[in-house]
Amino acid sequence: MASIQPTSMGAIEAALAAQRSFMSRWGEPLEQLLSVGVFLVPVQEEEDDHAGFYSQAVYSATDLFNLYRTVLLRSPDELPVCEPSASGTVCATGSSSPQLRHLRLTYTLAAFALRSIRSVQVLLEMHAARRGGPRHALHVCLRIEVVKLALKMLLRSRMPFAFYVDEDAIEEVEPPKLLEQKRAMMSSLGQTPPEGAAGVAGSSTFVGRRSGRALPALEGSGDTSLAVAQPPPPRVADGLRADSTPVGDARLVAAELLHHSRPLLHLLLLLRMGRKSWVAWWAAFLIDRLSLAFLVPQVSPRPGTRAAALEVAEVRRRKNLMWWALARSPAFDLVLLRPCQILDRVLKRIPVINLFNIMELFLVLQPNYFSTSGS
Repeated sequence: MASIQPTSMGAIEAALAAQRSFMSRWGEPLEQLLSVGVFLVPVQEEEDDHAGFYSQAVYSATDLFNLYRTVLLRSPDELPVCEPSASGTVCATGSSSPQLRHLRLTYTLAAFALRSIRSVQVLLEMHAARRGGPRHALHVCLRIEVVKLALKMLLRSRMPFAFYVDEDAIEEVEPPKLLEQKRAMMSSLGQTPPEGAAGVAGSSTFVGRRSGRALPALEGSGDTSLAVAQPPPPRVADGLRADSTPVGDARLVAAELLHHSRPLLHLLLLLRMGRKSWVAWWAAFLIDRLSLAFLVPQVSPRPGTRAAALEVAEVRRRKNLMWWALARSPAFDLVLLRPCQILDRVLKRIPVINLFNIMELFLVLQPNYFSTSGS
């Protein structure tokens, strides 16, 4: 493959810089506008929109916009990607080798592809259900899960961790928009933040994960500009391998096999026994529970390190996904369907609030597999 000419590279960098500048200025208000639009699109009861297709389309567009903005704002040095060498995996800082740049690029593309698929997977399922019925939709879901699994394995091969750490967990701990906020603050002080800096420390400033809005701390006194002027440690991959949970434990391997195979096994049971099957529900629940039982005792990163924060966030993400079992049929139909319908009727009687079809949208999307899959 021919190498990229310097002039072409300069044009690409200029284009990215222009997009980054646009997102820095207009990204947040556009994202907020799209977020509000999700709940203002009416959920039709007619044949052409019986599952809230247009509402889901607005949500998917909002999520894709947010993902693209995140990719533009993220520094390559922040990616948890390590370079393999003859002596093992090296997580180096400083000048990047061509191999490390290639690994970072493939990681970024795979992570963006995985999260983009998650943004549109409900739309793909609803489209498949319209064309071929519920069973055909489950077959499409199965193929989508296979693609997602392949992307997860690609990401896992680039990471220095003993188990898969999802991008959602990484973004929870290290919001890329934090760096944007840090640059804006230091720019207002006439300073240049160091490349790859993480931003203002969490103890002094809270930055929303999605919005990127910074809120100053309520406690403390003194000149806050001095605190802002002090750059925190950069978020780099250096030391992740040494600080993370050791590789090789059989229970970690079992936990990973169960966690990543659960969506496929669940879909196969749904195809065989139907969406209302208690066997499929219990199988998915028990597989997830058993995976956590194997994983949690084996997670042992070095305390107080970046690796510890990311691994703990991934464990917390997997625990939170367990709650989606309550939103899956038939457990949802037995326990939560009636209360949700009552709440929906109450909300429709309240002025202003009845403009936002939050509960109605959830009720019409709940029967879809990807609405509650947690994968």
